[in-house]
Amino acid sequence: MSSTEKHSGRDAAGQAPARSVPGDPKEGAAPAGDQPRSWRQYIEEAEAAEKQAEREAQRVRAAQIKKEKRRPRLLRERAPAAPNRAPRDRRPRRELPKEWAAQAAKALAAAGGRGWERICALTAGGWDCVGRAASGIRGVVARHPISPLLYVTLLTVFIGVVAFKDTYARAYVLQVNGQEMGLVAGQEDVDAIRSNIESRASNILGEHYDYDPDISMTPVYVAPNALSDTTQIEEALFEDVGALVTAYGLRVNGAELGYAPDSSILYQMLDEVAQPYLTPNTVSYNFVETVEVYSIELPSNTQYNVDSIRSTLSTLRVQQATYTVKKGDTFNAIAYSLGMMPNDLSVLNPDVLVDKIWVGQELVIQQSVPYLSVENITDEVYDQVIPSPVEYTETAELYVGDTKVWQEGEDGLEQVSAHVTYVNGVEVAREVLSTETLKEPTTTYAYTGTTPRPVTASNGYFIWPVRGTITSNFGGRNLWGSYDFHLGLDIACRTGTAIKAADGGTVIKSGWSGSYGYLVAIRHDNGYVTYYAHNSQLLVSVGQKVYQGQIIARSGATGNVSGPHCHFEVRINGTSVNPRNYLR
Repeated sequence: MSSTEKHSGRDAAGQAPARSVPGDPKEGAAPAGDQPRSWRQYIEEAEAAEKQAEREAQRVRAAQIKKEKRRPRLLRERAPAAPNRAPRDRRPRRELPKEWAAQAAKALAAAGGRGWERICALTAGGWDCVGRAASGIRGVVARHPISPLLYVTLLTVFIGVVAFKDTYARAYVLQVNGQEMGLVAGQEDVDAIRSNIESRASNILGEHYDYDPDISMTPVYVAPNALSDTTQIEEALFEDVGALVTAYGLRVNGAELGYAPDSSILYQMLDEVAQPYLTPNTVSYNFVETVEVYSIELPSNTQYNVDSIRSTLSTLRVQQATYTVKKGDTFNAIAYSLGMMPNDLSVLNPDVLVDKIWVGQELVIQQSVPYLSVENITDEVYDQVIPSPVEYTETAELYVGDTKVWQEGEDGLEQVSAHVTYVNGVEVAREVLSTETLKEPTTTYAYTGTTPRPVTASNGYFIWPVRGTITSNFGGRNLWGSYDFHLGLDIACRTGTAIKAADGGTVIKSGWSGSYGYLVAIRHDNGYVTYYAHNSQLLVSVGQKVYQGQIIARSGATGNVSGPHCHFEVRINGTSVNPRNYLR
């Protein structure tokens, strides 16, 4: 081979000569055109050969151990070492090609000199270091065999300890007075709970409260999210402290009346209020006002005043109401019908002119009612008259609106079942549930008038003859030191005040009449007679027809009197009756 060929590294045919690998059985026999193997390929082949040799050594050792187990113990102890045991490392030593070492050196230089210890394993002789270390480890394991299960067990225990510490935390089971309350993180939580309970109880009771229960704490391991809510533990313990107790309050129309330790006390007082208005037919009762019995938490040292609640419920209160003026009403008559004096009614209505009230006008009135108004609902069964039906026949002999019976029928009778509602004993509603006829009624036959009514015809009710103060009512009285029965009403007024006919009719008296002085008497169509006495002047004569509201005289002080006034009297069949029952 010429020097030129050595320099170029190629043969005469232009091909690079094949490179030999030390130890290769085909060394120098590579066919023309084969490419040299890289250092990585060489390492892979070396590792494969090493693994193959190791497997063969393991088979030899396994066979030797099996053979020794079959020998008697004595022979096994005297037997010399097996002559055919494989040496620790009988693999052929191989050296890396110089070209590969040069490449590794270049790589080291490119890396800045780092990792020489790793690259030296790839250089000539480096592989032997690695092989000898591996063989040493295998020898130790062979001389001291350990079950793989032990390694697995130790690893499992280690992993379990780490996982347990990451999964569970130390906590304490809190017991208070022998009762388990929950899980807490430590003593700090218990101290905070005790401090909060003492503070809350002291604020409620208005004095210092010392909370010192029997507390024990048992350590446990639990998941971090298993700890109890300390607020809930505090609330449960606070309820046992007894700083607050459940009491009951009474409220009427939103106003607090007081508290009692038991609701039954309040309900008993309400029953006592309602009892006077209940009857054997009572189905249920309630109160017109909004009455509430409710529970409330109060300090345990609260002083209850039940008698104060009972006293309030038994009082009367003044209730303001209105009265609507109806046809025929007068101011004085309204006052008397309500049990009031006209002056008292006038004070409640300062803008109302007592002589000029009108139908539909509302007057303010007052009445005393119980503090609680009782609505009593009853089931009642009673007999009720069935009015006789009336058949009318027209006649010109009667005025329009007047009737006259010519054949009287008989009323019937029925049994009624009804719901009746009373408020403070006064009926306010009636609902008929069923009726049963006990006796059928018979028909009444009557005439009805067709002749127009004259102005002087009676209307069937009386108006006040004059406005003024009532100085003497109907009935017994003491007059000048002696008892006297007054037959009418004395209405005070100034002399000369106009006196009006209470209803249409015919004048039957007009003149002087003893103690009456100057008197006018009128007979009305229904047979009633009205008297107007002590007049100063008479304006009608006997037999004259007058209409309702017509001026018939002037007031005065004639006859047996102590001052000017009008004496008004109503007589039925010759007997004097109370005029208040007929006036509107």
